[in-house]
Amino acid sequence: MTTFHADAPNLNVGWARPTTRIGRWAKPTLRARKCALVLLIAFVSVAPASAQTTQPATQPSIPQAIAHGVKFLEQNQNKDGSWGTGTETRGTEVVASVPGSHDGFRIGTTALCVMALREVGETEAHDRALNYLLTEPDARRADGQLLYNTWAHIYAVQALAEEITQGHNHDPRVVEVAKRNIKHLVEYATYLGGWNYYDFHLQTQTPGMGPTSFGTAAGLVALREAREAALEVPQRLVDLSLHRLEEMRISDSAFLYGSDYRYIPRLPANHTRGSIGRTQPANFAIWMWDAAKVPAERIRGGLDPFFAQHMYLDMGRKRPFPHESWYQTSGYYYYFDHYYAARLIQVLPKDEQVPYFRKLTHVVLPHQEPDGSWWDYAMWDYHKPYGTAFAIMTLLRCE
Repeated sequence: MTTFHADAPNLNVGWARPTTRIGRWAKPTLRARKCALVLLIAFVSVAPASAQTTQPATQPSIPQAIAHGVKFLEQNQNKDGSWGTGTETRGTEVVASVPGSHDGFRIGTTALCVMALREVGETEAHDRALNYLLTEPDARRADGQLLYNTWAHIYAVQALAEEITQGHNHDPRVVEVAKRNIKHLVEYATYLGGWNYYDFHLQTQTPGMGPTSFGTAAGLVALREAREAALEVPQRLVDLSLHRLEEMRISDSAFLYGSDYRYIPRLPANHTRGSIGRTQPANFAIWMWDAAKVPAERIRGGLDPFFAQHMYLDMGRKRPFPHESWYQTSGYYYYFDHYYAARLIQVLPKDEQVPYFRKLTHVVLPHQEPDGSWWDYAMWDYHKPYGTAFAIMTLLRCE
């Protein structure tokens, strides 16, 4: 099976070779661009109207779509309460090792589903999934290079913190497992603060690569919710991570892919068109810890390009290889980005929220699959449950 690096320090991925730099593939020549444009114009001019639209004639309402998504999660839950097995493959998934990587994927995916089902008020599948999180051993680092367990720790902390604050769950195991995962977030933070999920070069006990902006943002959101649940959160780790995240900010609408990219800010992934998705979780994370640093004008300065340039996120959705699309976007950012965008919109004054939520609905609701799921990047069998969980939580806020 061929595997591909996703989000490597150089944005290395494999197309013909796993270590080929993506920049060679993501920046077509002028001649290639002209040929592509000519072909596109020709196709649009001759294609029948029915072939030019990807939207069904009628869209379900938000409640109908959410109910269909919940049914998908209920019907596809494993017997042990989790989602995903890692037994399907297409040969284009990200590089992973067995079993550690899949433990991280499964726990992270299940935590997201716990969050979504709790928000929508579903109890049966939610309770089985929560029991899985409380009884399954914590995800561990897969090997020296791969730290996908960071995603498991981030979303386990967030899911369990929300069980305390929003679900009013008094099971002592919730606090115990949340504390363990916070400890792991401290252990697996990079030497600079913040989080990455690769360490290709040094493979040291404390990860030697710089943090990614989006991973650091997700971690900071989880830790803030943990603190709101009265769980102890190390302030030094928070301070370092916030400093790294602000350090990666290029403008109101762009954040560096990661701190390792500060010397190549004009990398396509760091352009506004490549960055608009991760700007939303970054701004939201900083706002959660210090609202004064992210005023309404800065939020709008990120959201407006997010929707104006949204086509570049759309181009990456469902592409089979990481970072192959324009401005090096990858499919697996899609619903992640929109979930944090929804939470960020909630920060704005009430009279400003509705237009943004309408736009957000327009780019999430129509992509629901016939089976009720949403997905953005085919990754074993984790992609449908995690995409569906993110989409449900996004649409609940749009509703």
